[in-house]
Amino acid sequence: MCMKSDAELIKRTLEGEWRNYAVLVRKYESKIYSYVYFMVKNREDAEEITQDTFIKAYRALRSFRGEALFSTWLLRIAHFECLTLFRRKVPTKVTIESLDQKEGSRENDPVKDLYLADRNSILAAALNQLKPDERSVITMFYYNELSIQETTEATNLSESNVKILLHRSRKKLLKILKSMGVKEILA
Repeated sequence: MCMKSDAELIKRTLEGEWRNYAVLVRKYESKIYSYVYFMVKNREDAEEITQDTFIKAYRALRSFRGEALFSTWLLRIAHFECLTLFRRKVPTKVTIESLDQKEGSRENDPVKDLYLADRNSILAAALNQLKPDERSVITMFYYNELSIQETTEATNLSESNVKILLHRSRKKLLKILKSMGVKEILA
């Protein structure tokens, strides 16, 4: 079976062959869901935002000009859906103490406790303390491996703003990690 390009799938969808859109959904739903879940930290919200992203994309498909990759365009829609959710909800902060799996005081042996904690949980707790726009560019750039240009397209920020936000977010993340007791960068 010959794999159709995104452009071909979009063209056929716009011609009324809606099953081609289902192919696009299957192709990108995991990537969009992963990004959204990482941002919102809630399965139900992530599923809803992912679904809303594909519905909005379908409704706006005629406006897709093809200047960016279709996946970047979808991430942009998902990004703004996450920001909308953040405006409606009060953010919850996760502390490293809430992630401790070991009973007892952390002050007994903080170095040992740190190495016993899951590194991903530590980083997730630190990332969760960033503002949504900071967490978003960090996530797009490092986890979704988007380029600066693709991150710019997805967030609707200028290239210089994305670079500045990445720089400040990395510095802030390092400061948060240090405040959590991380003395060296996690490998």
